[in-house]
Amino acid sequence: MKTKTKALLAFLTVFLLGGLSGYLINDSINSVNHDWTENRYDSQQRMHERSFNTEDERAAYRLQMRRRAETRLSERLNLSDSQQAEFFNKLYDYHTEIRDSVRSIKYVERQFVREQYSRFRDDVSGVLNAEQTERLDRYFHPDSIRQNQSQRNRR
Repeated sequence: MKTKTKALLAFLTVFLLGGLSGYLINDSINSVNHDWTENRYDSQQRMHERSFNTEDERAAYRLQMRRRAETRLSERLNLSDSQQAEFFNKLYDYHTEIRDSVRSIKYVERQFVREQYSRFRDDVSGVLNAEQTERLDRYFHPDSIRQNQSQRNRR
C-alpha cells in the first residue's frame, strides 16, 4: 500500500472511532440525565404529596407510618400479639433516650465550637483589621456556617 492510502485509512478509522465513541458517550449521558430528571420529578412529586395543610394531617401521616413500621417489624421478628406491646414500648423508650442524648451531645459540641472560635478570633484580632474580622465572622463563625449551609441547600 502507498503511504497516502495508509494515511487515508488511518484517518477514516480514527474518524469512525471518534464518531462511534461520541455517539455512545452521548447516549449514556442522555440516559443518565433522563434517569436523574425522572428521579428528581418523582421525589418532588412525593414531597408534594407529603405536604400537609394542618398539623392534624401531619400527625395522622406520622401515625400511619409508625403503624406500618410496627407491622413490618412485627412480621420480621415474628412477634406474638403479647410481645408487641411490651417490645414497642421499650423500643420507643430506647429511641427517645437516644434522640435526647444525641441532642444534648450536639448542643455541647456547638458550645465547644463557639468557644474555640471565640478563642481563635481573639488570637487573630491583632493580625486582622476590623473589615477583615467582619469577613472572618461572616464566613467562619459557627452560626454563619450553619446559615450559609442552609442557604446553599435551598438552591
